[in-house]
Amino acid sequence: MDWSKALTRAEFLASKHRETKDLLRFGRAVLRFQQEIYRRVRSSIRADARRPDTSLLAAFLPDFLLLAEKYGPGTLSAQAQKLRDRQDWEEILLDCWRQTEGPLQLLPRSILQPYVQYLSERWHVEVGVLEEGSGSCPFCGRAPLLSIRNSCRMLVCSLCAHEWSFPEGKCPGCHEGKLVHHRRRRFPNLDVEACEACGHYLKGVDLRKDAQAFPLVDELASVELDAMARDHGFVKFELNLAGQ
Repeated sequence: MDWSKALTRAEFLASKHRETKDLLRFGRAVLRFQQEIYRRVRSSIRADARRPDTSLLAAFLPDFLLLAEKYGPGTLSAQAQKLRDRQDWEEILLDCWRQTEGPLQLLPRSILQPYVQYLSERWHVEVGVLEEGSGSCPFCGRAPLLSIRNSCRMLVCSLCAHEWSFPEGKCPGCHEGKLVHHRRRRFPNLDVEACEACGHYLKGVDLRKDAQAFPLVDELASVELDAMARDHGFVKFELNLAGQ
């Protein structure tokens, strides 16, 4: 991930979309936190794909929970307050790491993300290309957070940020071709990709309409689209880093 580009884009969108300014600035703070974790992980000799270095990661959790409690949206703030009352932070991270079904708990996931992202990037260097075509991430098995459209459709993993190709018009959850697209004029490069078969959705970012977009950040700026999807009864595959 180009951390500098992500942070710059978050600040730009915060100045452009005043109604989501606080959310984007919280997202920017989370990205800065994750950037530091990523740097620490890269310099660590122990980045084991079988078990995370929970002692390293847990050291970041108290300050991160304080950040989320003070500046995060209401739901995240409440979750952070509850977790701060616990002391078994390594076990919390391990539980998130071991989970195989259902959405991951957001705050531990935010700490794990840079770690698993590094593992994914290292895999590409040391092993090579991963198999594609499934609706879940070919590296870590998690659900996608969003899709990107450019020369082809790509899905972006909600945990490790790996990108992989997936057929246009198909749902990554149930694989049915019953996607409907919902749009708002004020977000010309984004839409909701909602499946009428299984009732799930994710958002799509069209880089052909805005080459400067940073998908993970642009997705965060468009919470209005999430509200619209939920009003139609759809459930998001995985929440973004601000819990939306």
